Amino acid sequence: MVNVMHNNNYLVRLASSLRLSVALASLFLVSCEKNITINLPPAPNQIVIEGHIETGQGAYVLVTRNSGYFAPLDSNAVLNAIVRNATVIVSDGAHTDTLPFITDIVPTPDHYLYTTYIPWYYKKAIPTVIGQPGGTYYLTVLADGKKYTSVTTMPAPVIKLDSVWFKLQPPSDSLGFVWGHLSDPANQQNYYRWYAKRLHKDKKFLATVGSAFNDRFINGKSFDFGYDRGMEPNSTAPDDKNAEAGYFKIKDTVVVKFCSTDMATYDFYASYEVAAASNGNPFGSPANLKSNIQGGGLGIWAGFTTSFDTLVDKPHP
Repeated sequence: MVNVMHNNNYLVRLASSLRLSVALASLFLVSCEKNITINLPPAPNQIVIEGHIETGQGAYVLVTRNSGYFAPLDSNAVLNAIVRNATVIVSDGAHTDTLPFITDIVPTPDHYLYTTYIPWYYKKAIPTVIGQPGGTYYLTVLADGKKYTSVTTMPAPVIKLDSVWFKLQPPSDSLGFVWGHLSDPANQQNYYRWYAKRLHKDKKFLATVGSAFNDRFINGKSFDFGYDRGMEPNSTAPDDKNAEAGYFKIKDTVVVKFCSTDMATYDFYASYEVAAASNGNPFGSPANLKSNIQGGGLGIWAGFTTSFDTLVDKPHP
């Protein structure tokens, strides 16, 4: 009992000392506050490529130009960044497609987004290059007088989730996360990414932070894992602005897209998520994206071997 009392007294004194130290440190920081001006060098002009090919689909490629850190970011800046006159070619070694530039106007439900979603990208309506597990795919982009190339692979065989379900997140009685059970194949390196889409609410599959992972610590194991709901950047959707943000809801119909990727694709998305998580943090370490674009460009040419599961959200034990 004496030792317990002594330890308690010591902890009380330690806590008091820590509070005093924190208070003094805060006072010191405030008293030493000063304005610091950081002059960043101009960003070099670079082409940014975001493209992918997945199981049973043709290639999709977006080509833009980068901008400076402090450059204006509005609708005009976005429009001016889009490269409309690039030559985009994809090949599987046997077939070759030259992708046309298209503007796809997709009206979205008023209850979800208040504007029309208008993406600009390169895609062929009836492609001859179709993603197949085990395939290798080559990308060539000619833009601003330069040539950019990349290679990606689609892993085989298709790795599927054993099961998916919705589970409430206490204390809520209506909101929760979607879970899956994965049996990772042994004796091989695997790289994954998780996407989900709510039917009649989301216009595309969305990934959340941490959705890219490898089997470094789970090789050959079976396990459960869950994810929150991914959201569009700067979304104006009501359920992205209130307590439902990041959650799935009872009665949502959710399609999970589970992807196997190669290492280069995983490296890009893992580094992207690190950069996104530290965005705006002045104390965060700078993170360089691990691009697989050759020729001086930035971005990713990704191959996804995909499988799909659909569930209607309801309480799961």
